Amino acid sequence: MFWTLGKSVAALLLAIMGHGILLSLAACSTVLRRILIGVTAILGEIPSLCLLGLFCAIFPPFWSVLTVAFLSLLVRSVHATLKAETGIPSSFLKTARALRLSRWQTFWRLHLPFAFPELVRAVLRDLPDFWLCILGGELMMALFLPPDSGLGGALLSSLMAGGNGELSACVVLILMLIPIFLVQHGLIDPLRGYGRHYAVCDQVQKSRSEDHSLSWRTRCLLGAIGTVLTLFLACGFWGVPGPLGTLVIAICLIGGVWGWVGGLLLGLPTIVQKRIRKCCLVLALFPVFMAWLGLSLPIPLVTVPTLAIMGLVGWAFLREYDAVGRQFIIMGHYLRLPLWSFWKEVRIPLLCPALMQAIIVALPFFWDNVYLAALLERKTLHLRILQAHAYGVQGVLLCLMTLMAISVRWGLCIPLQERMAHRYRI
Repeated sequence: MFWTLGKSVAALLLAIMGHGILLSLAACSTVLRRILIGVTAILGEIPSLCLLGLFCAIFPPFWSVLTVAFLSLLVRSVHATLKAETGIPSSFLKTARALRLSRWQTFWRLHLPFAFPELVRAVLRDLPDFWLCILGGELMMALFLPPDSGLGGALLSSLMAGGNGELSACVVLILMLIPIFLVQHGLIDPLRGYGRHYAVCDQVQKSRSEDHSLSWRTRCLLGAIGTVLTLFLACGFWGVPGPLGTLVIAICLIGGVWGWVGGLLLGLPTIVQKRIRKCCLVLALFPVFMAWLGLSLPIPLVTVPTLAIMGLVGWAFLREYDAVGRQFIIMGHYLRLPLWSFWKEVRIPLLCPALMQAIIVALPFFWDNVYLAALLERKTLHLRILQAHAYGVQGVLLCLMTLMAISVRWGLCIPLQERMAHRYRI
């Protein structure tokens, strides 16, 4: 447990230091800020666990897992923070120039207050993937570079011991919750409390947010490339049905569960939604994949990535949902609309844009779960590639996984989300 806690704390501290350094560099030059936005956008699409096999060629197992977790949290949070800085009203910037503030003064007194709320949200939505990189990385190290210290390696050792292996696995799962609890209450909650000081800046920024997405032709091209790559990966690495089947199951389960539950949650009081959102965050932080492996649950492996992101999708959905829409729910009850008309005319228009945005938020976590599931599938080549230290093949697999993640995100999810946002705009 102490090795796992040490990795997580060290990765968080390195992420904080790296975040401060990169933001300081971005404050010095507008060109450098644009370069960092582009680089972090590209790196943020890479499934983090795919990098673990390549880092093992450079670092020891301890530092390999730490580096993967550190990069998974740093890259996406820096990108979100830099994008948030672009939403500063021009009048504020003109006032800073009129007061002759230096670049450092402008950064600390203007850019950072506007970016801090988005930084807190980015850290919260990346925490499930961060813990998957820690625990899943330890499990991968134990699979192809035994022995490995940490709770992931201890879970694998308890399962291979036989006898009271499931009881030992339950103990390891309970121990996994301890570092998650300590980090959440020791580092994350104070960060959230400090972020409330900048709530006014966050409201000003939301009112001025703009959309700078790619053209529909580019997104369609990426979607076509993603389809071809998915078929290639299914034949070459996963077998049939492969990631395409996992993606279809994810769409059906998430759309069915949160399409119904989310529609029922609309219109509830704000305090109730906040409590449900906290429960979803706890569920997102729970190591579902490790629980499935340790408890030998009778659930198909292909559905585990979808179950793992259910909590994160619910938390992000309740974050993205506009509370102003509650008045339409109340009006629908007051008018006594029929059930089908109520869902068609009120609940679905309020539900779909927020749900699609929540799915986009959960995509990086989903792809890491898909990759970890592929390691445990006996028919695939992933584990043999890692055990043979075939770094060239790992690089090809990394490129294919990244292109597939980009194409699904930009060729399917984002165009659909924009279409729903325009169609159901209230």
